Order: sequence, then C-alpha cells, then structure tokens
Amino acid sequence: MRYIPKVSHESVEENHRHFMERVSIFKKRGFDFSRSLRFVLKKAEPLHGSILEIGTGTGHTMLALAKAGYKFTSIDKDKDTLKIAALNLAYAKLLPLVEFHAMDGKKLKFKNSSFNNIIAVSVFHHISSVEKMLIEIDRVLSKNGKIVFADFNSKGMAIVNSVHKHEGRVHECTDASKEKIFSYFHGLGYDMDRYNSKSHWVIIGKKIIRK
Repeated sequence: MRYIPKVSHESVEENHRHFMERVSIFKKRGFDFSRSLRFVLKKAEPLHGSILEIGTGTGHTMLALAKAGYKFTSIDKDKDTLKIAALNLAYAKLLPLVEFHAMDGKKLKFKNSSFNNIIAVSVFHHISSVEKMLIEIDRVLSKNGKIVFADFNSKGMAIVNSVHKHEGRVHECTDASKEKIFSYFHGLGYDMDRYNSKSHWVIIGKKIIRK
C-alpha cells in the first residue's frame, strides 16, 4: 500500500529535535550513523537504475541515499516509523525523492525483476524467518541487479542494546546471521563481496544468471 505522509512545519521541526537528540546519544556511545552509512554506500557504488530500500526505519539510510541524489522506493510495515522517516526527509527538503510503501519485506507486492538495486541496512536482526525475505529479494531483483546489505556487528549491536536499555526498552534480535544471508545468495550464483566497518558488516552481491 502506498503511504502518503502528512507533514506540517511544526511536526517536521519537533521530529527533527527528537531525531537529532537520539543521534547524539548514539554518537556519545561511539556509534556515528553518518560515518557508517558513508562506508556502506561507498562500497555499494555505483548504483544504476531503480532502487528499493527494505526497512525504512526512522530514515537513516534513506536520508543518506536521498542526500546522495538517488530517487528510490522505500518500504516498511510500520507506519509510525514511515512517518518519522518522511518527516526527516521533509526537514532536509528531499521528500519528493522517495516513494513510500507500507509493506512487509517478506511479502513484497512488486512484480518479478522490478528493481536494479535492493538495499537493506540494519534490518535483518529484526527479521524472523529471514529465508522468506531473501526469496522475495531475489524475485524482485533484475538480472545483473545488486544487493546491498549491512547490519550491526558485535560492537555496533552492543551500542544499540545499551541505548535501548538506557531508554528502558529491550532490543530484540533474531538469528538472521550474515553467514546465512551470504550463503543463500552465494548458493544462487551471485558474485559476492563482504566488508567490515567499525559498527557494521556489509555484503554486496551481483545477480548473475548463467545459462
């Protein structure tokens, strides 16, 4: 379902204050969202053609992509986080670059081979039955398309968990390991590379269809 955000000047400003406060908390604990995402996007370049971001969240990756000039589609099943992400884009005056959909990554409503690039950052640790999402990603990715995946390594996850604990919340994680994800696409014949940053592991793959 297409999500059309409703924004006002007041909601944009208030959201930005809260968003930057949380960014500051993470930075004080040793996690810099901007630096980590610059590393991921540098490894992912070039990104040609259509882009699907799975797992909008509150919009960190989305903002990095939009600020780099990309126009793309972003999905998340949580409308509350979609609203936050849209408000963050509106603050940066980049809202027209992104088409939002309220959608589950395990049940994508797009046709086969719809996108040239699929990006999922800091998403997989939230996903149970990750194989369903991996199947869907392969289905909607075009021939010679690119996957760009990243998630928290042990150091990054420790920081995330500490922030959630500070906020009185529990950060729930699944067993969607990088090894499982890498092995799945490698088994399909993708050309695969992997990297590590201070806080993330990164997987880049190209969909090669060999006759």
